[in-house]
Amino acid sequence: MNISIDYSSDLPMYEQIEACIKANILCGKLEFNDTLPSVRQLAKELNVSTITTKRAYIDLEHEGFIYTVSGKGTFVNTVDIPKLLLERNSKLIKEYKNMTLKLLESGVTKETIIKMINLI
Repeated sequence: MNISIDYSSDLPMYEQIEACIKANILCGKLEFNDTLPSVRQLAKELNVSTITTKRAYIDLEHEGFIYTVSGKGTFVNTVDIPKLLLERNSKLIKEYKNMTLKLLESGVTKETIIKMINLI
């Protein structure tokens, strides 16, 4: 599992941890019943507070991505990957739409936006 933190990012560290774990699950690097590092171990590896990693794990558990067995550890839960990908794509499309509208409102032309998309 690969988790990287950008300490200069505006995104809170716990959200970065969540996003990395979700990405690892969605791409198949983490599968059902795979063991995740303990809160303390992950905090030490990432050089962050245990409160930060605990918050990420709590959020992921509430969303159904992971589950915890007391005294055993934290594990990857079964997830409906196609459904999650569809939700993720819908969210990204909504964000893209909002950014496109902001660009248009600020005077960027439709043609310039299309050129940027083709360039990317």
